[in-house]
Amino acid sequence: MKLFKNTIATDVNEKLSFKEYAAYSSSVAVSRIGSAMNGFFGGLVASTFLGLSESAFATYSTIIFILGFWDIANDVIVASLMDKTRRSFGKWGRFKPWLMIMIIPFNLVVVLQALPINSYFPGVGDTFKVAYLVLLYFLNDAFSTFYNAALTALNARRTTDNLERGYIASIDSILGSAIGSTGTYIAAFLPFILPNMSDAERYFYGYGFVTFLAIPLSIWNIVVTKERITDPPQAETPKLKEVYKNIIHNKPLMLFMLSEILGHGFSIGYGFMTYAFIACFRTEQFTITFFENTFLEFTYSYNDGNYAALLSFASLASFVTTGISLFVAPIVRKWVDDKILYIGMKLGTGVCYVLMFLSIYPYEKHTPQEIFVNVVFWYALHGLTTGFYNIVPGLIQMAAYDYGEYTFGERNEATVSAVKGTLSRILTNCTTFVTNLFLIYVGYKQFAETPELMPLDAKKSLIYLFALTPGLFSFTSIIPMFFYKLSGKKHKEIVKSLEARRQQNLDEINDMATKGDK
Repeated sequence: MKLFKNTIATDVNEKLSFKEYAAYSSSVAVSRIGSAMNGFFGGLVASTFLGLSESAFATYSTIIFILGFWDIANDVIVASLMDKTRRSFGKWGRFKPWLMIMIIPFNLVVVLQALPINSYFPGVGDTFKVAYLVLLYFLNDAFSTFYNAALTALNARRTTDNLERGYIASIDSILGSAIGSTGTYIAAFLPFILPNMSDAERYFYGYGFVTFLAIPLSIWNIVVTKERITDPPQAETPKLKEVYKNIIHNKPLMLFMLSEILGHGFSIGYGFMTYAFIACFRTEQFTITFFENTFLEFTYSYNDGNYAALLSFASLASFVTTGISLFVAPIVRKWVDDKILYIGMKLGTGVCYVLMFLSIYPYEKHTPQEIFVNVVFWYALHGLTTGFYNIVPGLIQMAAYDYGEYTFGERNEATVSAVKGTLSRILTNCTTFVTNLFLIYVGYKQFAETPELMPLDAKKSLIYLFALTPGLFSFTSIIPMFFYKLSGKKHKEIVKSLEARRQQNLDEINDMATKGDK
């Protein structure tokens, strides 16, 4: 099989600069804040904030579900443009131009998706709202595929040093975990910061401000980042069919992606957390005493219906365990193979959520206080796997890139990222569609603005689905990784061989340039 010499190392001994770490960290931090806010408020826009009727909501959900399969064609377009054009744009490298082109329209569309149409244009009907959301979904999908594929590829080419890759992943992990619950905190405090507004309006202004910060910080990250794994001036370009064939034959990558696909079902249950809290606690009043009869005793009173405050409390409860995980994950990784850590974190997550379900079953035999305490306890304990979630999967994917280059002579990060992103969005659309239909089926959509009238069966269904589904899918996602053979020792040997190969490619190019000058 012919190996394409399509990667070189600009300097295998060059280290990431402090400026690059700082730019990456600031860009990731503000991006995480935006993601956290969107994760909390995003699903509520169509289901709760826009005032769509049940039929319009069902229509919107169905259209988005069908449009999700457009990602397959979109993936091919993006991959063909990015990976077929195998050349660097001078000092900008290969992927930065794509990011600079897409950063403004991508962020603009995301902000427009948060526009509170129902508050600003109360006379607008369901048809316009559905058409507006569908159009923005289509544009977001097109822009985000380019942007995320280019950003993932750029991140994978920052350094040839696997240890530095671990540092980058650790930074992402720390910021992701520390900021991951920001959406709930912001939701709890926005009523005090922006009074006399609806939740939808607060989300729009808050998200707009975060985006205002995200654009310049993202540009800074792009400008200072250097591609240390890059393309020769005259890179050989394989056919797109050959690119996909090599990706499919990249067994470690396929097993990892299959595990991630199966694990994606986790989001079905996790996505119900906000809805479950609205249904079960919006109209409740209770007082909980922690560490009773000790010097740590404190009392928490919930009586204002601010469900975001309860979600913030749940996030705060996991702060200690998450901190432990973030501290332990990079240390443990020095002695334990990423595959074992991956399986362990999935297993730990599954156990926590199954025990959460058992602790609140049957629903009617527990008081709201007991349900809340049990959910928060197991949710907090789940924080022990958070650090591993943010470090290990990304490193396994990068190892699969290395395996692809070692075996077939090409990395194809953009194509892999586009394919993975496409699968993720298709699965997200499927889970969102199932979630939306379930919200209609159990009666949440009907009683979203009057939770005090919500039937008991609806509350039970929402809290059960949140507690049980993540555990079941976590267990399922472990199965493919038992067949994953790219161990730590084998990967180190591959990386060493690749460094030698890249340096040889660079030496050959330099020799040719020297002969040409003579």
